Amino acid sequence: MSQANIDNLQLDLEELRNLAAQAKRSKVQQLLSIDIRKLETDLLACKQKQEASATTTKPPAPVAGDCKRYRVELKEYAWDQSDKFIKIFVTVKDVQHVPEESVNAEFTANSFNLLINNLNNKDFTFVVNHLLFPIDPEKSYRKLKSDMVAIYLAKATQGQKWAHLTVTAKRLQEIKDERIALKDDSADPQAGLMKVMQQLYDSGDSETKRMINKAWHQSQNKTNLLDGGAMSE
Repeated sequence: MSQANIDNLQLDLEELRNLAAQAKRSKVQQLLSIDIRKLETDLLACKQKQEASATTTKPPAPVAGDCKRYRVELKEYAWDQSDKFIKIFVTVKDVQHVPEESVNAEFTANSFNLLINNLNNKDFTFVVNHLLFPIDPEKSYRKLKSDMVAIYLAKATQGQKWAHLTVTAKRLQEIKDERIALKDDSADPQAGLMKVMQQLYDSGDSETKRMINKAWHQSQNKTNLLDGGAMSE
């Protein structure tokens, strides 16, 4: 029902009411009263139908924060330590411009998870599992800096020196230094090394995969240099 039809019904209803007010005979008043009630019913039904149609076709109002944001995995970081803390510095451009409550860090005894919400319409995450030694989650915290988030992991054992950040990094170093016995591939140490690294990669988290890729890249570069030197001779 269009708005024009509703307007016409409204005008008809007003005219009937005027006629009813001027009528003298009771019979005429009764007939007009019946017509008035009928028009009132029709007018109400038309208005309800129009409202229902508008509700159905009206697009939903946008909800704040409802737009889809991309999640980006952070990779650039450095770390250091003191007697009390492992200090990790994660590079995040413009992070100082987001509200404090948008930067959340969750800690467990052997891992932590950094999540930055809605920075330049993106969510950023940085996760490290299998820390080399236990930490104290209650005393660990994060701090915003210019283009950086500093994460302070409270050592469960103060004064303990960490040679690596994670157990995975330690194992990779041991493989690199040939401290792991490769019994299944003793005839071909290189094949055994690749097998162990592949197993670590398949079962590892993002931090593990980053470190294995880095170790593999360095290994390939050394191999290429050696091959090039042999050929030049």
